[in-house]
Amino acid sequence: MLIYHFFKDLINIRINYDIGKKTWFGTGGKAKILLVINNLKSLQFILKILPKSHPIFLIGAGSNVIVRDGGINGITIKLGKEFKKINYTKEKKIINIGSATRDLDISKFCYENSIGNFEFLRGIPGTLGGNIVMNAGCFGSSISDKLISCTIINRNGHIKKLPKESLKFDYRFSSIPKDSIVIEAEFKAITKNKTIIKQKLKKINNERTSNQPVNFRTGGSTFKNTSDESAWKLIDKINFRGKIIGGAKVSELHTNFLINNGNANSLDLELLGEEIRTKIKKKYNINLDWELKRVGQFKKI
Repeated sequence: MLIYHFFKDLINIRINYDIGKKTWFGTGGKAKILLVINNLKSLQFILKILPKSHPIFLIGAGSNVIVRDGGINGITIKLGKEFKKINYTKEKKIINIGSATRDLDISKFCYENSIGNFEFLRGIPGTLGGNIVMNAGCFGSSISDKLISCTIINRNGHIKKLPKESLKFDYRFSSIPKDSIVIEAEFKAITKNKTIIKQKLKKINNERTSNQPVNFRTGGSTFKNTSDESAWKLIDKINFRGKIIGGAKVSELHTNFLINNGNANSLDLELLGEEIRTKIKKKYNINLDWELKRVGQFKKI
């Protein structure tokens, strides 16, 4: 009880939280235990006391995830207040960003401070930590491009700063240890004219709104591009533009986006995705890998 009162303002505990409805798809079950953790000391404490047998799932903006209809057992963690800070050391040209900071907020901060090369984040609806783990990118840029280092915490609560040179980054891949959580990262800050930044932000926003189904409940790119072909082209080749299973639909605007057509459940989305993968494998002998993360359990019938 004393521990609870000490940490009650720093850790928000929610039982059977309806997390599926908070994702961008708006589908899926509940998180058995959700911990919203607001500072590093509290995160260290939780990781040290949690038995290693308890699985942990970290959720960010919920923009690239399908939570299955049976929900998430174990512990779901969402990082809060102190992990959303951005600090800019102008003299050293370094920007330090907390891992729970939204991409939109990063792009706004960089515009306001005349920092270039972060405009592409306007086209990614996620948070920094997830970006680094999957080396997110679009419009010719990736989050690792200007990275100097990132700081992680492992399941034992140990904190380690990893210079970029010690890590490997590739298309939608990083060598960040899988049992760790990114807590912050630092980047080179390159000064750029605000007018040029604004023009690029506008261009990215226009391209996104004209080419992606931003007015629907979606989860971003469904599949990774292959080395030979874009995922959307492969999906077009099997004539799946507009394909429907239950309440899930392949976007007619961009075929690498699945959408909740109003009454989808997570099983509809996953079945539609797996049918796409099966058809492409059968016709072209190409393995199409999921870019969306699928977590949790299937609902028992």
